[in-house]
Amino acid sequence: MSDFNIRPYNSTDKDHVYNICLQTGESGKDATHLFTDPLVLGHIYAGPYMEYEPQSVFILNDENGLCGYIMGTMNSNAFYDWMYKDWFPAVRNNYNQPTGEPSKWNRTEKTVNILFQPMSNKLFKDYPAHLHIDLLPRAQGQGQGKLMMDHYITHLKQNNIKGVHLELSITNERAFNFYRKYGMDELEQDDDSIYMGLYI
Repeated sequence: MSDFNIRPYNSTDKDHVYNICLQTGESGKDATHLFTDPLVLGHIYAGPYMEYEPQSVFILNDENGLCGYIMGTMNSNAFYDWMYKDWFPAVRNNYNQPTGEPSKWNRTEKTVNILFQPMSNKLFKDYPAHLHIDLLPRAQGQGQGKLMMDHYITHLKQNNIKGVHLELSITNERAFNFYRKYGMDELEQDDDSIYMGLYI
């Protein structure tokens, strides 16, 4: 049994967090083989949180180093406003918007294209915070997800946040069952995603 611990994020964790984002980027499974650029997924789903609200990023460690994280923001509206006005324009400097027929784009091109799109993120008035959690396989199935959720919810309570939501792939049944067991309610779904929320 591994010895896990949860600790605050520090800036030296950044590259490791990007790696975990990629290694869990296919509904919790390794997405490394799907991307010709190993950073672009992290630029959307990890980097902005570490930059904007590092106090809301927590790291899971075991004896082999980083093996997971939970991160998010206490104010989704303000975060998305900043991400689209400041973060995405800076990241776009390193990319060209994909051209040609979108149905023929590879996974990297589809993800890069997100950087060039107008804001389309969901906001839920009663659940102003949102989060992402990713664990490498060696940390899965050992109760660490629940402990990390508990840690994050405590953080939100200490900051007087009353509700949190998250988005997951509509095909990620394992995650859906985990969040439902944790006490989250399904808020809505579309063709690709399920949105779930929790009152704190």
